Amino acid sequence: MSASLTICHIPDSVREELKKFRFTKSTAMNALILKIDRDSHELQSEQLLNDCSIEEFKEELPSQQPRFILLSWSKKHLDERVSYPMLLVYYCPNGSSPELQMLYAGSRNFIVNECHVSKNIEVRDIDEIEDDLLDSKF
Repeated sequence: MSASLTICHIPDSVREELKKFRFTKSTAMNALILKIDRDSHELQSEQLLNDCSIEEFKEELPSQQPRFILLSWSKKHLDERVSYPMLLVYYCPNGSSPELQMLYAGSRNFIVNECHVSKNIEVRDIDEIEDDLLDSKF
């Protein structure tokens, strides 16, 4: 028998924000930075960045704490098709507390399912997040 372990809780307000983000009609890159409250184990929306660059959202990430980043952007293919992929980035910098690392790692699959994304990546160094990495996933 397979049971799902839920480590964090997602409030209805955050679920609504995730849904709104997913159905945004923007053609620019958008980022929703999510964090888990250490005490309540509740997923919180930390910051929404519309029409941002990779560098802009990287500047908003803490250097010693994990975060989930939901990304959406416009991708033009070689055959001129345009798609709007969504990707969840699990950012877990070296030097994060083991407690937070376990909290985020244990919640990752649950968050992926709740965000309705098919692609997700784990990044330890913020400099790994680049256009080439995003393109390689799609």
